[in-house]
Amino acid sequence: MKICASFVAIRRRHQQGVALFVALVAIVLLSLAGIAMMRSVETTTSVARNIAFRQGSIGPVNQAIEVAIDALFTSSTIVVQEVDDAAHGYYALLQPAEQTNGVPYVLAGDYVSMKARYAAAGLPAVVADPATQAEVRSVIERVCTSASPPPWPFTIGSCDTLPHRLIPASTENSFQPIPIFRITVRVDIPNSNTIAHAQSFLRDGMPANPARRTGHRWSWRLLSGE
Repeated sequence: MKICASFVAIRRRHQQGVALFVALVAIVLLSLAGIAMMRSVETTTSVARNIAFRQGSIGPVNQAIEVAIDALFTSSTIVVQEVDDAAHGYYALLQPAEQTNGVPYVLAGDYVSMKARYAAAGLPAVVADPATQAEVRSVIERVCTSASPPPWPFTIGSCDTLPHRLIPASTENSFQPIPIFRITVRVDIPNSNTIAHAQSFLRDGMPANPARRTGHRWSWRLLSGE
């Protein structure tokens, strides 16, 4: 009888050990499942936030493009297009060290580095949205290249151009090639990794008549992240 009782006690302890092991494995699996679910929710929330930000940045981007159109064609605050005008965010040539996604170097990189480069370049003051705290920076580049010192005149050999515009029975036809301008806009939420870049290519809609110059958006795109 004592032998049977001892055997039963050993068997019970063995069963309890197996049950404890199974319970520990179940706890570990449930913990991993919980962590995976939390990460999935965080990822989904982050993606949704970024998408909402990119969509919300369209308004500030459009405003920056309208300001560029006014400076180039309407008010013509950029008076001489053959030289740089940093105060108005204008470069007569495409800038070196452009990123693979087409973003000029002065608007590329992390927020802190970009902010320092932008300020050092003497570009226009940042436009901040009081509601979202989003900061908008932009630069205008004439789509030209040259190794010569300024000024850089507009020539077919050094600049991308569009063919001259012909309107039947019009006295405002232009027989000169039309220059192309590229505006790049960056929208940031400070102290975060939330960034949106956009670009628009502009052309003069009425180059033969300075009194009726009007900028046309030739293309518009949101750029991929860095």
